[in-house]
Amino acid sequence: MFRLKLIAGKEGLNKYVSWMCYTEDPDTIEFIRGSELAITTGLNVFRHSQNTDDKSNEYITEFLYRTISELSSRNASGLIVNVGKYIETIPAAIIALCDRLQFPLFTMPWEIHTIDLMQEVCNKIVNDNQKHKTLEQSFYDAIFRPKSFDASCLENTPFANTQVFSIILMDIPDNLFENDSDQIEHYIDFSFNTKIGLSPIDFCWFIYNGKAVYILHCDGRETASLMLRVSKKDKYFSNSRIAVSAVCSSYKGLGAEFEHADFALNFFNKTKGICDYNSLGVYKIFAEVKDKAILQNFYNEVLGKLDSLGKAKRDDYLETLKLYADFGGRIQKTAEENAAHRNTINYRIHRISEILGLDLQDSENMYQIQTALHIKNLLSE
Repeated sequence: MFRLKLIAGKEGLNKYVSWMCYTEDPDTIEFIRGSELAITTGLNVFRHSQNTDDKSNEYITEFLYRTISELSSRNASGLIVNVGKYIETIPAAIIALCDRLQFPLFTMPWEIHTIDLMQEVCNKIVNDNQKHKTLEQSFYDAIFRPKSFDASCLENTPFANTQVFSIILMDIPDNLFENDSDQIEHYIDFSFNTKIGLSPIDFCWFIYNGKAVYILHCDGRETASLMLRVSKKDKYFSNSRIAVSAVCSSYKGLGAEFEHADFALNFFNKTKGICDYNSLGVYKIFAEVKDKAILQNFYNEVLGKLDSLGKAKRDDYLETLKLYADFGGRIQKTAEENAAHRNTINYRIHRISEILGLDLQDSENMYQIQTALHIKNLLSE
């Protein structure tokens, strides 16, 4: 309806558009926030030609080169040139520049009013933002206030009739943009998420308790891997932890999956890779125990007697016991891994057996010991 024509930079068409801006002076572009779609008429070209004898395309090329270079460096989404009065044609050098920068460049006939285009696009952006906020609030309710959740809010959205949901959590660095939530959301929406390459219909996200919460209508492990690769190259999120939940078949399971992802994120707080809840093994059982005192009591019953030792000796005995359990009671292998003599390991195992009052050759006793060691690892984290 506005007769836009894409003439360069088609490789950049996947960029999000946060708003539209009007510019005639490259020196004012420094004030944009990023992801704006800019429009210009080339009015400065007309003013320049009135004050000089330059009637060639040289100034047009210079003006567009500076404008596009500035817009691209500040992560604008593209440029529309209102051609026909001040700029009649786009120089070949500018087309080559936009292709190289993967910066979309459109032309629009002079008779189409720029204000009409800007009003139409901005209205669409406002409507899209409102839909996103409604969906965001719906998922917030589904996770944290399930009694307030209205399932009808998912109708006519990509999440309608979805039978697979998953959640990804990502740390937001402390004091990012001085904790200005608007700037944080803008950066994640129009920079970080763009780099992942997801379509806006693939997910919904919001900020909660210092984390970015992503809800997807698919298994999130592949997306989490993409996010990890992007985050490692991102100037703000390079040290952020990323966790992914298991999947659930209904929005009713989102609360539990959030807890699963949060559990994985907090349990593996030294991990540099993805904290995948699916890979936690026996710890997934512990995650369902809401009262951690139950876990602590089990540990005390099985291994608590070792606390009577000094800290250094207790830690040494626990490490030996862990290796002994991991290697199925093989003394020689435990000694090699522990960098100790075989007789030393035999002595420690004998002392541990005496202190605990347990036969370490009994498989049931060793199962309880392994469980208690897992619990210790969990509670220490």
